[in-house]
Amino acid sequence: MDDQLNQTSLKVIQRIKELEVHEGWKPNGNKPCDMFKMEIENRIASKGTAIVPYNIEKIYEFLGKEETLLKLNPMLSEMKILHNVEGEYRVNYMRYKGVWPVADRDFVNVARKLREDEGKAYIGTTSCNYPFPAVDKVVRGEVYIGGYIIEKIDESNTRVTYISDADMKGSIPGMVKNTLSSKQG
Repeated sequence: MDDQLNQTSLKVIQRIKELEVHEGWKPNGNKPCDMFKMEIENRIASKGTAIVPYNIEKIYEFLGKEETLLKLNPMLSEMKILHNVEGEYRVNYMRYKGVWPVADRDFVNVARKLREDEGKAYIGTTSCNYPFPAVDKVVRGEVYIGGYIIEKIDESNTRVTYISDADMKGSIPGMVKNTLSSKQG
């Protein structure tokens, strides 16, 4: 299983690199950052890009911590590291609060960090087949890709891009799913 998880985590980084330069992104507003959307296999993926006034080291460290995700998304109610191969990948369980009448959603993902050089880094995640039991009354969603591209601009500024392509599964109308997905970045 470790080899399969490792290969999956390497593929998600490659997919982020492909989407980073894909010409299909269409502008989708500029609040709270420059937003873009793109249709991928009848789903709407999103991308958000912003320049933040911190150096790349601080951003890379901040985004690499599990408690950061809890700070960034108030809908995230639970986060567990299920498996960790230090320096390679880790498997995460994440549960998000549903907004009535929608049930909670959870995800089991493999994540990888890759530092290309001092000026660029990637953090990517995708759903995986790690054996973690379904939770009663919680819908298991699927993340096709989620991740960050972190680029040094100068010693005190970094461009951060977030890309998301996920299926919340369950009985949510397609139009609602696509609207939510287009704003995820």
